[in-house]
Amino acid sequence: MSLPIKSFSFKTFTSVAFLSSALVAFSAAAQEQLAPAAANTSSGAGSTQVATPQTEEQKPAPQARVQKFDDWYYRCIDGKAADGSALTNCEVAQIATVKQGDQDVNILTLAVAKVLAPAATDKKTAKQPASELVLTTLVPLNMYLPAGISIDASDKQVVQLAYRNCNQAGCWAQQKLDAKMVAALSKAADGTGHVQMMNGQKVNIKFSLKGLSAALDALQKTASN
Repeated sequence: MSLPIKSFSFKTFTSVAFLSSALVAFSAAAQEQLAPAAANTSSGAGSTQVATPQTEEQKPAPQARVQKFDDWYYRCIDGKAADGSALTNCEVAQIATVKQGDQDVNILTLAVAKVLAPAATDKKTAKQPASELVLTTLVPLNMYLPAGISIDASDKQVVQLAYRNCNQAGCWAQQKLDAKMVAALSKAADGTGHVQMMNGQKVNIKFSLKGLSAALDALQKTASN
């Protein structure tokens, strides 16, 4: 017998994690794609705290530049690439939460960032490396991994993500977004994340898509500079 589907509403905080960057610190499989900047999310609304991954010599956390577009946050943080050159990591993000007692618990974090596309193998067609938009999601533990996570826009499925790893932070999924997916997400006013828990319970997680289009425009402009 199937269990009833449970739905959660959302609310957003200014304290959004650098999700796409944090995945690198937690997953060895992502080393070739994302910038190595991890993030810590504070529990209070209206505060932002960002930290670099643990190293032999702990350094002060750099300050993130944050801009709000309706229900989405566009954030950038300056760092360094592997060769020591200056590197700016940017993404747009939102956190869906539920109230448990006196605490707000994160149940779905979404982030979209630009990463370099794989280099062309044909030297004749090789040009300046292109960049791609990649969606990273984070959900709590105790998920049924084979089911993955699907994202709808206005009740129409846009993207299906497969979990790539779980750790103390939760379960991560990541998927490249093509132009059709970006258009569907940008035009809609609301979205839903569908997950299944280990006990068979299917959960619908509502979130807002208001402001995503403007936030992505800002991301694209920064990436092209």
